[in-house]
Amino acid sequence: MAEKKTTRGQFLLLLLIIAVAFTHLAICPFTKVEESFNLQAIHDIVYHKLDLEKYDHHEFPGVVPRTFLGPIFIALLSSPAICVLSLLQMSKFYTQVIVRGSLGLCVIYALWRLHKEVRKQFGSTVAVLFCLITATQFHLMFYCTRTLPNVFALPVVLLAATSWIQQKQFPFIWFSSLAIIVFRAELCIFLGLMLLVTIFNKRLSVLRMLSYAIPAGAFWLGLTVVTDSVFWRQVLWPEGKVLWYNIVLNKSSNWGTSPFLWYFYSALPRGLGCSILFIPLGAVDRRTRVLILPTIGFIFLYSFLPHKELRFIIYTFPVFNIVAAKGCSRILNNYKKSWLYKLGSLFVVAHLLANAAYSGVSLYVSHFNYPGGVAMQKLHQLVPPTKYVSVHIDAASAQTGVSRFLEVNSNWKYDKREDLKPGDQLMFSYTHILMEMDPIQVSHYKRTHRIVAQIHGTTGITLNFTVLPPFTLNLKSQLALLEKLPTSGS
Repeated sequence: MAEKKTTRGQFLLLLLIIAVAFTHLAICPFTKVEESFNLQAIHDIVYHKLDLEKYDHHEFPGVVPRTFLGPIFIALLSSPAICVLSLLQMSKFYTQVIVRGSLGLCVIYALWRLHKEVRKQFGSTVAVLFCLITATQFHLMFYCTRTLPNVFALPVVLLAATSWIQQKQFPFIWFSSLAIIVFRAELCIFLGLMLLVTIFNKRLSVLRMLSYAIPAGAFWLGLTVVTDSVFWRQVLWPEGKVLWYNIVLNKSSNWGTSPFLWYFYSALPRGLGCSILFIPLGAVDRRTRVLILPTIGFIFLYSFLPHKELRFIIYTFPVFNIVAAKGCSRILNNYKKSWLYKLGSLFVVAHLLANAAYSGVSLYVSHFNYPGGVAMQKLHQLVPPTKYVSVHIDAASAQTGVSRFLEVNSNWKYDKREDLKPGDQLMFSYTHILMEMDPIQVSHYKRTHRIVAQIHGTTGITLNFTVLPPFTLNLKSQLALLEKLPTSGS
């Protein structure tokens, strides 16, 4: 009976994590420019298959090439559901939701494998708290369905970390090689530190490590080079090129730089929420210290790279959550000992509610961050599907939610070419224009087009303690949808 109860409880926790991740997906179904390569690649694999000439990356290659191995895997994983959608003749937009959901399930599967090992190593209380902490934090649940290179690497890193905790060196090295060589080269720091701990503790000899690492490295390197050379039409190791561009040339700094300690004072507090307060207490346990040392070491060493983003260290959040869960369990397990532990137990529950509240607010704000996607939906709602349409999509729209999956009418012409400027003669030939809401730029079309919709986006929030909830969302018109006047010539 007790075993049945435990199984039911675990199933409910799994359902909770899936429900939270898919709620984030449903409320924010669109994507941004950082996710575009992988998303467009999945689209092209699904709809163009071996017709490589039609692939989006030939026209929009991005700053650095990325691997097709991740998109191929997600496209294959999603294909049964996509076939059903096709038979039901449903919009391609739902295919985007399906492929993102498939990626999210990969992350959740790896999280669940980690959770099962946490249960084995630390007990059921820590495992339950690990799930609750993970489900109530915003960034991990929000990002797990986003087609970023970091998120493609995330389930592989989690499987590697689980194998490392289990002291299964062979799968650890193979998963690590996959994550480093195919998806994110900088993970050699994180996973390399884990490997050093293993070697230092004499659980793996250098010779045995090499006997695992050399075949693994050769296999994954060969697979990515062969596959990606076909898709990119040149001999290529994508992640090697990314490593050279970002680390050696330090070109990533062109996208902004942050202070050395930014990950510690900004990214981690936002990513972990109130759970960060329990990490020192959890780190008292020697087993959790072994987990946390490579994690902190990775963030410290990675901080030397000036360009920083929260998603670059997202792999560390589940590890920190294990330590935080251990800290919370120490308080809950001593609940009856004194009033101080009772107060602490109340704080454990309150911190989960605070995390959930922060996640709710963040998700609400994020909903307004994709005006390009909303604009594309608005276009298809306002214009009859039988009408001839040629629409130009500018950079501001393309970077905030527009994807090939939103090009749902096969008879319309969608154009994202970047060599046209507002007011260029060719721009007047489009029946519709999706562009940034800049009055000066829009004025070029006052004689030829009219504004049929303005799409709002968020510019931030303002605290306002006179209302509930105590904040005001600042919205402004960010994009305009223009339609050609019936009397306007070409």
